[in-house]
Amino acid sequence: MKSVMYVIIAFAAFAGLARGEEFRLLTGLNPGRYPGPARTITPLPGPGSPGTVYDGQRLGGAPSLGPVVTWQGSGTPLYPPNHVGALSFFFKRASIPFVNSPYIGIDFLGGPLLDLDGNPNDAERRLTPVDSMTTPAEIPGSASHIDLTFDLSGGTVVLTAFDATGTNEGGPGVNPGVAVTLNLLADGALNALPAGPINPAFDTRVGTVTPFAGTGGTLNSVYRIENLNVELWYDSIDPFSGSAEVLGTFQHFERLNGWLVRRDANTGQFPSLAGKGLGSTRWPAILTSVVGQSFTTAFDPFDPIPGTSASVTISDGFPADRYPLSGSLGVAMTDFGGDLGAYFDAVVVPLLPAQASGFVYLESSGFGINNTGDPIFGDTIGYDMVVVAASTTTVELPGDVNGDGSVNAADAAALAAALVNPAALSPVQQARADVNDDGSLNGKDVQAWLDLAL
Repeated sequence: MKSVMYVIIAFAAFAGLARGEEFRLLTGLNPGRYPGPARTITPLPGPGSPGTVYDGQRLGGAPSLGPVVTWQGSGTPLYPPNHVGALSFFFKRASIPFVNSPYIGIDFLGGPLLDLDGNPNDAERRLTPVDSMTTPAEIPGSASHIDLTFDLSGGTVVLTAFDATGTNEGGPGVNPGVAVTLNLLADGALNALPAGPINPAFDTRVGTVTPFAGTGGTLNSVYRIENLNVELWYDSIDPFSGSAEVLGTFQHFERLNGWLVRRDANTGQFPSLAGKGLGSTRWPAILTSVVGQSFTTAFDPFDPIPGTSASVTISDGFPADRYPLSGSLGVAMTDFGGDLGAYFDAVVVPLLPAQASGFVYLESSGFGINNTGDPIFGDTIGYDMVVVAASTTTVELPGDVNGDGSVNAADAAALAAALVNPAALSPVQQARADVNDDGSLNGKDVQAWLDLAL
């Protein structure tokens, strides 16, 4: 009965969430690989042993291709690590006990959402595992996403939803269910607690957004996002975990900063961003200001049932491996000349769906809470995230007569065919062929198309 009631509570909470503009997490680049090459880091102040990590610049499209990532646990997981070719990631920094060797756990985010009751066609979506005999099912047409509401005139951005599937490499002997995770916007109602943020002083979900004209002052449709604070809950699909009935096995607290980039309203194209001052990533940043502060847990780890919670204090790492010390965490971006704008141009824009109206790039300095009793990951400032996502809002590109998302020679042929037999066109096709938007199809549209294409 408790399990049934929990599902009802969970769906009631999700039904009440406001929706913003949906941005779907991009995938399709370097599937099955780490986001960067190997690097060795040494615990500071020590003593300890150097550790090998594969975080790189956290950019899935970096020219320095990371090695293949393989499942490290027992059995065969529902999905292998990074099977989608993720551009978005969760990172959890840790030190392996007894040897004090640095370690990073990476969750590769993206792909379809899951219904853990195994039936995607029923009226409810279950967010906690049923049993070892029930295989989670993909929800048809779904995708991992972050929803944002932008008020450009007021200078604010509000995060209204986060729902993403993740995969990871696990570890020696762990169950295959640990390989796949659900990552959701924190909500107390999901655990029979008061609805909404359980750490509202941090989890405001509101940031600032300001126009960015670039170093030359000519950029349009580019906006800087800053100080967007959010708490996210992370849970595996493993039915054997000690807290399988509740959400929030890990709590990720992220201070997100980044960019919103729109298509130019006049040209229908994305602006060129290389060398325009977007700079490097924030990967070396660490949120040290929360060290020593206390935060509410999603549930009480010693009493993991709905309706209970506790409090923990955030540290700066293990005694021999303090994360704020020099060289202990991230690396500056070096690929693409250290130019984040060039990364957008070379990697993100080509992967966008045709006619997507824009994209967001968000990365954070953050911290986290581990409610599992796992001896590796602690309640520390070693948690981080990067999100690259495309808007599901679409635009019609001027001159895209055949509607394939680009303007090229195929549109010239489509326009010629439209002028020969306009009666055969649908209303949508007629609107696309009316390039100069004067309500008529004639030679003026040919000149208008040439002006756009040349």
